[in-house]
Amino acid sequence: MKKLNTLKMLTLACGVLAITACSKDNPSDGGSDTGNSGKREKFVFIVNGQGSGEAGTSGNYILSTDNVSDGTLSIVGNGMPATEQSFINQNNYIFGLTYGGQGPITPYNIDSKGEFQRLKDEQVNAETSGIYGHFGDKNIILGTTNRSIVNPVATLRNYDAQNFSIANKNTVDLSKVLGGKRMAIWTGVFQVGNKIYVPFQSGDGSNNWGGNFTTTDTTYIGIFSYPELKFEKTIRDGRGSHIGNWWAQQGLAVDNKGDAYVWFSANEASLASKNKSGFLRIKKGTDEFDKDYYFDIESLGNGKIARGSYLKDDKFLMTVYNKGEQAEGVGGGLVKLYIVDIQTKKMTEIKEIPAHEQQGYKDVVFVEKDGSKAYYACQSLEDKQYYTYTIDINNATAKRGLKFVGVSGVSSMSKINY
Repeated sequence: MKKLNTLKMLTLACGVLAITACSKDNPSDGGSDTGNSGKREKFVFIVNGQGSGEAGTSGNYILSTDNVSDGTLSIVGNGMPATEQSFINQNNYIFGLTYGGQGPITPYNIDSKGEFQRLKDEQVNAETSGIYGHFGDKNIILGTTNRSIVNPVATLRNYDAQNFSIANKNTVDLSKVLGGKRMAIWTGVFQVGNKIYVPFQSGDGSNNWGGNFTTTDTTYIGIFSYPELKFEKTIRDGRGSHIGNWWAQQGLAVDNKGDAYVWFSANEASLASKNKSGFLRIKKGTDEFDKDYYFDIESLGNGKIARGSYLKDDKFLMTVYNKGEQAEGVGGGLVKLYIVDIQTKKMTEIKEIPAHEQQGYKDVVFVEKDGSKAYYACQSLEDKQYYTYTIDINNATAKRGLKFVGVSGVSSMSKINY
């Protein structure tokens, strides 16, 4: 029987899930801004301070800059302290989410002078969110963290990011969505068409971390209605493995044709699978796995998938473990960056971005709306500093740009108009 001890080890390392203290495992969302248009815009980063020198103190900070092509960016004189543990951008705001019981959802934005402001008067109290994701360009779906069979009833909430309120909520018994014998432990929430897709891991629920995971050779997704947030059915495919991971917001994406693709690492020590790392597809409007599509990316000989983000057309940006590498907890393990074509089933290494340690939860990526380029942030193995890279998507090349000073981790990158 295989046990999931990743989160338990993370708790011991960070201390009662004070995740800001382990910056590489600090979860945040860095998807494209879909909010209000403005005359000016800034790149926005969630970073963790080193706790000494130029950084001042440890903890999360929000940093912004007009330019990521060159220069340096420091917390000193730029950073706004943030008390929340995880963040998601929506409707031209950054929303901070707390961890542990009840806590506020706090909006941040940029005022007319270009300064970040915390909208404390607009806070809304909600339960801890183990999963969260966008729905449209004005809403955020949040799901509570429930892994034990003795506490199987979880709540989905629909947060209105325009009016700063909970629009509606609904509960689901996660001990029943896999047929009544297993505990479904959700690992993400994604919009697919007019439905909500929630990937599951399958455990026996024998403890607060999910217990024993003995069915790692199947991909599970629960489908929920919107806006009712009601559970409809579970779909599964025995060619894959678990997708997504707690707080990650990665593992599933919808392309410009409306087809959904899921990818799986099959690489974590406690969740290893007999199946190869790769992609599955759900064609638009079907709510079922496409039996005619399977992309065994591992057979290309470059390694197993670590994380991924959708770019444009048929292209995905993927971090892939070096051969023999695997996750060390939530993150860790050396990876290289590739642009993967899910139709031709080919992958091209972005050689200008050297091998680096896999970041916790998700990659730090921002994609321009026109699909011309993407931005990526990671730590250099040489000097241990964090840098941004500008990626030419069409040519699979990159150029190193902005350097972060006094920063021990970068967990999110997005843009806000003002």
